[in-house]
Amino acid sequence: MRPSRTRPAKHLTTLVVASALGLAACTGGSTDPDATPTPTVDPGPQPEDVVATAVIPEAGMDLEVRVHPLVRAGEHVVLTVDVVPPEAPEDLVHLRGFGVTSFIASSWPPVNVRLMDLARDVVLHVGADSDGEPVVAPEDWSRFRTERGTRLQMPFAAPADDVDALSLFFPGAPLFAQVPIIDGELPSAVHPDDVAAAEAAAATAAARASASPSATPDVEETAPPEELDLDAVVEAPVFPLESTTAELDGAVQTIESTEKVEVTLGSDVLFAFDSADLTPESADAVALVAQRLAEREAGSVEVVGHTDDQADDTYNLDLSRRRAQAVADALEAQVAGSGHRMRVAGRGESEPVVPNDSEENRALNRRVTVSLTSKVVTRTDVTTTGELPPFGGVVGTAGTPVRVESGSRVWEADATARRVHGHVVVDLTVHGADEEDGNHTAIGFMRGFGTHRLGDTIAPHENTARATVLQGATRLFPLDYRVGENEAYPDGEWFTASDLHAGHWVDGGQTRTYSFVYPRLDVDTLAFQIGTGIAFDTDVRLLDVPVAPGDEVATPGPRD
Repeated sequence: MRPSRTRPAKHLTTLVVASALGLAACTGGSTDPDATPTPTVDPGPQPEDVVATAVIPEAGMDLEVRVHPLVRAGEHVVLTVDVVPPEAPEDLVHLRGFGVTSFIASSWPPVNVRLMDLARDVVLHVGADSDGEPVVAPEDWSRFRTERGTRLQMPFAAPADDVDALSLFFPGAPLFAQVPIIDGELPSAVHPDDVAAAEAAAATAAARASASPSATPDVEETAPPEELDLDAVVEAPVFPLESTTAELDGAVQTIESTEKVEVTLGSDVLFAFDSADLTPESADAVALVAQRLAEREAGSVEVVGHTDDQADDTYNLDLSRRRAQAVADALEAQVAGSGHRMRVAGRGESEPVVPNDSEENRALNRRVTVSLTSKVVTRTDVTTTGELPPFGGVVGTAGTPVRVESGSRVWEADATARRVHGHVVVDLTVHGADEEDGNHTAIGFMRGFGTHRLGDTIAPHENTARATVLQGATRLFPLDYRVGENEAYPDGEWFTASDLHAGHWVDGGQTRTYSFVYPRLDVDTLAFQIGTGIAFDTDVRLLDVPVAPGDEVATPGPRD
């Protein structure tokens, strides 16, 4: 790991805040029983308080993660987390899995630690210096050898003043739904116990030197503790989250953020061969698009037709225009009075999303896209009708862990779900159900190497983006966001709202949690799936995953 920028000083998530998070209390200001109590205001959590904990497996040990409040510091908020072993380790411990195998964006740890504002659908990355490296403290945060463990402190862009909490994604732990944001002094970037131990050692050495005037031992001066160098932060990235759903057996795919929606309709569902007349079967698909448009402020709706390469350019261009016009006419009839304006275009075969080298790919290229850039004013859930598609992997029911044999390892997987600001969050636990110890093997069936997005896109290697939620014939993909693009991948690299590195060392007897954030969905149970169940017999489908009632965090309505 490259050096971090610092400077010298000048099994479910468990909430552990006690009275500091309670209501304001009344304490007596007098011993007189008839005296009027003097009201006092609860100060709330303090910077060194621990507001949440979880346990993660790392380097063959179960480590406790202790989360402190986020503290505002000018244009930043600062996260402080302690990682503590159950006892002093025998060897130096290296924390792994905090980076990402990225093709475009910064890969340096701890970029896999992220803050999320799921009310406003944005994700925050750690602040970086002029070289693009994360600004963190202390410099050796990823290594420790004492029972005190290590402390990690890192800055992020400060949210608006009215935001009082954010969600925290920390590798190996369930998503921390609500970490409070406070004003106050930053905690020490080095754990107070480490500072005290260093000072005590220096004092002992000085006392010994004073007690032996004839000796002249070298007494090293205690270096001041490191401090997070906020002045080194050049950029603190904030990315808009996007959601992707595939409805009606994949015939309608919707990608949306708070600012834009794009719906892709498969032409084979809308039209007969060589025709621009909508079929009766197209009605449900067109109605879904109209519903998505109705959720947003009035704007200019782009309707664009595309074909495969099976006819000549001129013919395909004309066909694509006529098909786009047919869809636009049908939509206009359903959203009349909304203020939306339809703009129609045909691109023929000029913009394929995949190579036209198979019938399956040509079907993907035959499509009509409908896009609108405007803000959400209301929300409706995706459709949940239809049947689950066939699946050839391991199938089980949530509540009874399914057994997955992968290579030399045996795993047990189970899942639960909850809502955070309306979003469905699935917490998958994977347990090492064998006696393997110290062989440094990861959970193979979790590792992914691609993205659900078509075109010239890429995703980090060994991500966990293979996991989807199924509800009837509808598939929901984890929320994702575009971190950059280059000449090789002009459509961008996409990170998911899930673990960005699945290659973690997990021993037999240990359990690791993976959290996945999905679009908003109002259901009591769902099906959760890892992989397609086609290529690998270690793919997993869990049925009847319970969604906890209510919402862990109250969800505000649409914002201006």
